Amino acid sequence: MNPDAMPEAMSAALAELAAAASGQAGPEELLKHLVDITVEHLDVDGAGVMIDDGSLLRFVYADHAAVASAEQLQQLMQEGPCHDARSFRVEVVVDDLLDPVQTAWPQYVTRAVEEGFRSVVAIPLISRDRVWGALDLYRRRPGTWRLEEVHWARLLARMSVAYLVLAADRMHLARAQQDLAHASTHDALTGLANRTLLLDRLQHALYAARRHQRAVAVFFLDLDGFKAINDTLGHAAGDTVLATVATRVNASLRQEDTFARLGGDEFVLLCEDLPLGGDGPGGTGELEQHVQAVTTRLHRVLARPLHVAGVDLVVSASIGVAVSSDVIDLEPAGGRPPGTAQVTAEDLLAAADAAMYRAKRHRRDEHSHDGRAATAPGDRRTRRPGRHLERQLAQALTHQQLQVHYQPITDTEGGVHAVEALLRWQHPQHGLLPAARFVDLAVDTGLIVAIGHWVIDQTCAQMARWQRQLAGARDGGPECAYVNLSARELADPALTATLADALGTHGLRPQQVGLELVEDSFSDPDVLPGLQEQQRRGHPLSVDDFGTGYSSLARLVELPVHMAKIDRGFITGLEDDPRRRALVDAVVTVATSLDVQVIAEGVETAAQATRVTQAGCHYLQGFHCGRPEPADVLTARWTS
Repeated sequence: MNPDAMPEAMSAALAELAAAASGQAGPEELLKHLVDITVEHLDVDGAGVMIDDGSLLRFVYADHAAVASAEQLQQLMQEGPCHDARSFRVEVVVDDLLDPVQTAWPQYVTRAVEEGFRSVVAIPLISRDRVWGALDLYRRRPGTWRLEEVHWARLLARMSVAYLVLAADRMHLARAQQDLAHASTHDALTGLANRTLLLDRLQHALYAARRHQRAVAVFFLDLDGFKAINDTLGHAAGDTVLATVATRVNASLRQEDTFARLGGDEFVLLCEDLPLGGDGPGGTGELEQHVQAVTTRLHRVLARPLHVAGVDLVVSASIGVAVSSDVIDLEPAGGRPPGTAQVTAEDLLAAADAAMYRAKRHRRDEHSHDGRAATAPGDRRTRRPGRHLERQLAQALTHQQLQVHYQPITDTEGGVHAVEALLRWQHPQHGLLPAARFVDLAVDTGLIVAIGHWVIDQTCAQMARWQRQLAGARDGGPECAYVNLSARELADPALTATLADALGTHGLRPQQVGLELVEDSFSDPDVLPGLQEQQRRGHPLSVDDFGTGYSSLARLVELPVHMAKIDRGFITGLEDDPRRRALVDAVVTVATSLDVQVIAEGVETAAQATRVTQAGCHYLQGFHCGRPEPADVLTARWTS
């Protein structure tokens, strides 16, 4: 290029650069403009640009493939003229890449020459005492780069980096504004929508639903026992639980649904554009089916175990539901408060909140009933353990403080038919604690799942030992060991795999490991499918405390159980109370007709044993038949 024409060419180049910078182009877009303008207005055969990412140079753009090849090799090797210009903050000028004096960057030189180039200039892009990148200029002929050419290239680079900094500032400001806007509408821990965004979307959803004759549903979730998780495992573990719940539930939703965190352990799911009519009662059958399906899906997602602070937890939630055309409480204690066709966002959220509290209160009432049935008034076992005990329970399994004792279940002749596996905690300060002292705490915190898996493995291992040790004994040992499960454990998706692994490891058949649940557990909708699955796999099933809670004798028709235990409350005083005797007779008659065998629980005396045997009970359990004891004690007794 004629030197006299350089000022005019540079004026045009700078004008184009200013025009590009006056728009909303970002830093990398400006660097692309810089390359194109350089090639158009300077006497070069090609140009490329690299950007400094803080630790490495990254290739951004070249005007054609030959230049890109040489630039990409510089990025890969992190060496070459561009790298030296950035490292030493100086312009690097190479008149002839094949000059014998030129010994630096041999791989880069080879690549550049292969692409047809013989000379190169690298100019650092410096501003605010920082190198932002480097501009590389290529020529196919060797020769001397004139000082005025380098001067004009330097000027172009300086102007471009000034615009580059402005673009970077503009981009950072835009990101900060976006972050601020996002923070004002989203929860910092989970990234979910917060109350502000939820109410805004809910109000818009209600407007749309009224226009199009559709419905909106709000699901209010409150995690059960979350405070116990915080107190036992720490707030960091609690945060992990919240974040995991948010991620899992969010991944199970439709794209148009909104999952929000209101604070603490309270979450809300907004489902828009639901069918308003249907062929069910009141014309809302299709809507109710959709609501029920979402509720079931939420319970199943929450039932998947999560690993936190070295333990496996299963989280459950109390869920209240409200829809724009009505308020539906799906929990057993719920009803249907009056709805309103013109419900507001706050109204609908409040209705769902109220439904959730009814669900939670119903669960607490069930829990209190269980406690009264199991313990005498004022018994210390009914009081909630202290916070220190909660923390210690989280470590009891890893510190090998848990034990399994076994109580015999005998036939009417006194022979051992089965055993019940009973959990114990050898506490370092309080001594041997029965399950009643801590099992509710384990359920509340979700620790029950990990503990339950351990009990299953221990019980299977012991049954395998008894098979070997009692092969020549008179009775041959128990045919089956029953493991107690809570409703939460039975809903655990990993239960089937846990049982299968334990059976396979210890060489047992499913018929040798039975599963036992208390009767009140059948109020949980997830229990019956779980029972049916385990029955299909061949595990004997037993219902404990039969006759005291959720079901009646008619429930035996629905339940896939092999055994029903008559609650100890009916056995106590059996000899002197004709009403108790009549009830036991009725239970045995109905159960036997349904091919369900009956175990009389809490048999303490010979007279009680005689009476329940006369009533037709198939098996007996209680102190008269044998106390819960460690396996080695029972083994010694059975082999003596």
